[in-house]
Amino acid sequence: MDQLPWSWLAGVAGLGILFVLVLLWTRKLRYRRHTIMTENEWEFYRRLLAACPDCQIWPQVPILALVRPDAKEGSRAFWAAFRKISNTRVDWVIMRDKEVLAVVELDDRSHDARKDAQRDRILKSCGYRVLRFQSNRRPDPRQIQEAVFRSD
Repeated sequence: MDQLPWSWLAGVAGLGILFVLVLLWTRKLRYRRHTIMTENEWEFYRRLLAACPDCQIWPQVPILALVRPDAKEGSRAFWAAFRKISNTRVDWVIMRDKEVLAVVELDDRSHDARKDAQRDRILKSCGYRVLRFQSNRRPDPRQIQEAVFRSD
């Protein structure tokens, strides 16, 4: 080992590092199944169904299905507004006769209040009603129904 030049050892080490990097880079991406809703959300969803039996209730709706940036498509302003909402979802959308009655959010400790407030402002600016329910309060179907069908 003492007789090998250090440059040769460095070259072998470099090739080893390169080999490991190539292996990591060419590794196939893998995925696993994931549920649409948590157990807590499923339980609340059943209460939503009981509260609004003549409505469609859609879970995990991308906000881009509800709003679009109000700027020339492709402009810098459009893309700035688009990026702000592109990965955002709402917990549920309640619809009846092709009309959105309410956007429903179930707040738990995973929610970020600052991001939620921004999303609420955007939705309200487009005329949507946003209803927030606290996960730990567990409103019954009657309370949910009153909130959804209340005329403000």
